[in-house]
Amino acid sequence: MDHIDTYRPARLDPKVPIEETAGGITKLIEAGYVRYLGLSEMSADTVRKAHAVHPVSDLQIEYAVITRNAEEKICPALKELGIGVTAYGVLSRGLLSGSTPQGKNDIRNHFPRFAENNLAQNQSVIDALQQIAREKSVTPVQLAIAWVLAKDKSIVPVIGARTRKQLSEALAALEVKLSSEDMARIESAVPQVAGTRYDERQMKVLDSER
Repeated sequence: MDHIDTYRPARLDPKVPIEETAGGITKLIEAGYVRYLGLSEMSADTVRKAHAVHPVSDLQIEYAVITRNAEEKICPALKELGIGVTAYGVLSRGLLSGSTPQGKNDIRNHFPRFAENNLAQNQSVIDALQQIAREKSVTPVQLAIAWVLAKDKSIVPVIGARTRKQLSEALAALEVKLSSEDMARIESAVPQVAGTRYDERQMKVLDSER
């Protein structure tokens, strides 16, 4: 490749002002090595600061029917500035599909939502989504992805598929149409999830959680 489409710092470096980071990437864009500036897991204030240096194309952030903190401040700021969203974790690392950690080396063992007590409580989340999915004649995976797609046209969900079957299932979500009534029902039917998306240490360093 002779260029990178989007250069997206994965996290905010607390020791480096975001204006300096955005400025460095701007030089790469001007030199033709990079096309667009992206950000990841950053707060509305940080996005605004970077955007003032160079237009930000998108913000990558975890977003799912049970992970909606970004709707409070971040999403309104992105909409105001005309910045898109690259949404990861739309299945909450498999929680919404009913997947559980497989073996001691599964990284999900370190995520609070999969801790034994929390996982038992979160079964109600899985059950609620499965019930609505059955009524819509789709899978919970398709329903969860369709929900993200229906929230806004500026949101692009990241799909992680290990097999062709999983990929086909995920892509079928493009055919799922959800009305405003469907969306409201899904959001009200899915109970509050137990546990944060990362452990305590990681949550403290996430600029998007401040």
